[in-house]
Amino acid sequence: MFDNIINGFSQILAVGPILGIILGVVIGITFGAIPGISAIMAIAIILPMTFYVDPIIGITMLLAVYKSGIYGGSISAILINTPGAAASFLTAQDGHALTKAGKAGKALDMSLFASITGEMLATLVLILVAAPFSLISLQAGPIEKVFLLLFAFTVIGTMAGESIPRGLLSCCLGMLFAMVGMSSITGASRFTFGYTELMGGFTFTPMLIGILVMPEVFNVIRRRRTPHHEMMITHSPNPADNRISFKEFRSVFGTILKSSGIGTFVGALPGLGSSTAAFIAYSEAKRTSKKPDEYGKGSVEGIAAAESANNAVCGSSLIPMLTLSIPGDDVAALLMGAFLIHGLTPGPMIFFEHTETIYAIFAGFLLTDLFLLGIARAGFKFFVKMASLRRYYIFPCVTVFAFAGAFTAGQNMNDILILILFTIMGYGMRLVGLNPAVFIIGFILTPFLEQNLDQAVAIVGTEYHLFFASPFSWVFIALSAFFVISSMRMRRKAKAATLITLAKRKAA
Repeated sequence: MFDNIINGFSQILAVGPILGIILGVVIGITFGAIPGISAIMAIAIILPMTFYVDPIIGITMLLAVYKSGIYGGSISAILINTPGAAASFLTAQDGHALTKAGKAGKALDMSLFASITGEMLATLVLILVAAPFSLISLQAGPIEKVFLLLFAFTVIGTMAGESIPRGLLSCCLGMLFAMVGMSSITGASRFTFGYTELMGGFTFTPMLIGILVMPEVFNVIRRRRTPHHEMMITHSPNPADNRISFKEFRSVFGTILKSSGIGTFVGALPGLGSSTAAFIAYSEAKRTSKKPDEYGKGSVEGIAAAESANNAVCGSSLIPMLTLSIPGDDVAALLMGAFLIHGLTPGPMIFFEHTETIYAIFAGFLLTDLFLLGIARAGFKFFVKMASLRRYYIFPCVTVFAFAGAFTAGQNMNDILILILFTIMGYGMRLVGLNPAVFIIGFILTPFLEQNLDQAVAIVGTEYHLFFASPFSWVFIALSAFFVISSMRMRRKAKAATLITLAKRKAA
């Protein structure tokens, strides 16, 4: 393993990969800091740019966008109390309280250091765990993989959004659209309605951009009368209030380690994501803190807990993707699509078929943290100015990039039509409460389910009871039922807590 890691660093320390990482970090921080543009949108827009470069350069650039985009969301959360994603909500509470007290520099420093520490620790776990775990997953046959994929669909569908039926419906819609075209197993045409253009199915990139990116442009148009938030930063006359000292960082280092561990564990479980990790880590840190009353009112420790946890998810979410072909969250699903486009099929065999490429990507993942630290510290004023741009400058550019990226994918005007079709569909999904990210995950995983199901049926023949002969089948069935029941109970508790809060407000 260590020889592979050294070889990975020797490949990544070249001009092309280094420039790709730097570009990815700059784009990620900028897009993450702009309210309304998340890391997942940034990756969707940048993905077509990676088609014409080596997989090591292209994928490390996308991973750099992912990592730095998650951190970039904390900039707007801290400065204008506008979290770019749900994971930054807790950062906004404590960070903006410090900003109003003239300590924005302290909040931003803590966010950066905690993010990088959490990301680096999770990346080390990824490097050490992924390859050995892939050896274990190689023992699973088609039957076990079918139940594993069904478990993944269930978890992702039940954990996404406020409604379990809508989450599962979003997943099923993705599965339905993945079946359009010629079957790779039987050769039969499905859902083409006589159009030969649909024989190859829907092109992934224009569909991805249409579902995830363009509906946000429509949302901005709807909110065009909403006042634009200016980033007015006031600094305390005391220099110590505008930076994190080593003593302060050391005092919260235990919290960062514990929260990074929580984020790493949660990220490795399919479907939970960075928001869940941030809330669990923040709650645990508050429970064990010596000053729990400061949480939500400007606690540096609270920022450290939330940021280290949600950034640790970046590395660990790739563990199930690379070892089991199951994306850990919605961004990992996009990255899985990028791997497939570059000819790298995620799964246990990837460590044997593309060893040099994978370890070079791992090395780039670690190197990204160092560049993120340097670029974020050196270019803070630039990123604040970029994040302060008004929406009517930003989103026309986003639209141009979206259409250019959709056409670049296949040099085909039909892809523009696919983009428009899925833009309308993605906007409609948001209106009725369906989850576009879960749709994408269903679309990506369905070919793997279909392939393994076909092999499993060939193995069992007419003796269908053999599907349940393996103990792993019952384990995944039990886990699926557990996640459905537990998510339903979580939603009931959250709804009850909301009703109690509303009742108290009315009484007051």
